[in-house]
Amino acid sequence: MARRKRNLTLQQIVEAAASLLQRRGYDALTIRNVAELLGVKSASLYWHFKTKDDLEERLADEMFADLIPAEPTDDWRMDLRNGSLRLRAHLLSKRDAGRILAGRLGAGPNRLRQMEAGLGPFLRAGLDARGAAFASHAVHVYVQGFVIFETSPLAAAERKGKSRRRVLDDTRRTLAKLSKSAFPNITALADALTIPDGEGRFLYGLDCLIAGIEQTAMKTRRSR
Repeated sequence: MARRKRNLTLQQIVEAAASLLQRRGYDALTIRNVAELLGVKSASLYWHFKTKDDLEERLADEMFADLIPAEPTDDWRMDLRNGSLRLRAHLLSKRDAGRILAGRLGAGPNRLRQMEAGLGPFLRAGLDARGAAFASHAVHVYVQGFVIFETSPLAAAERKGKSRRRVLDDTRRTLAKLSKSAFPNITALADALTIPDGEGRFLYGLDCLIAGIEQTAMKTRRSR
């Protein structure tokens, strides 16, 4: 008896793609593998998604379905800081999220909800329209880029199984042994350059961005 044809919904396909991505990573994300997971032929998926890129576009939006924006407070700086921390943690919880989102503007319902809430702190800071849009982009690229860096192997040794901590320790020893006359800055900062503190590094850069945004906002308000 012939197997009954499944009538797949678009949402079922996206959820299967998300499950595949979480279990096997971005390199395994193909139309064929998603179809196999669903127990159908690839042609069944092409009714909904003409290309893998179309599927990734929808998957990028799905990644934000369970990230609920926090209610704004009267402190835009803290809102921006906490929102960025929440976004980083959320993206770290989704395997290869940075690779899916990189370079995608996105206008799905979940992304639009995040964008609407995310623009608030920049407008409350007093930036003009251009400043709010550009500052929002700068922070978003920082968070997303940082996540890509955090989830990528630091060196071939880590890709082969060595822990990130050991890679950093080995790198610190290598830097410290360099010629102090040829590399005075590197040898002086060998310890600081290899501190295994991802969140500390993230917050340092984020706080620098927020401080710069605050200074720009002050200039904008004075010029009005």
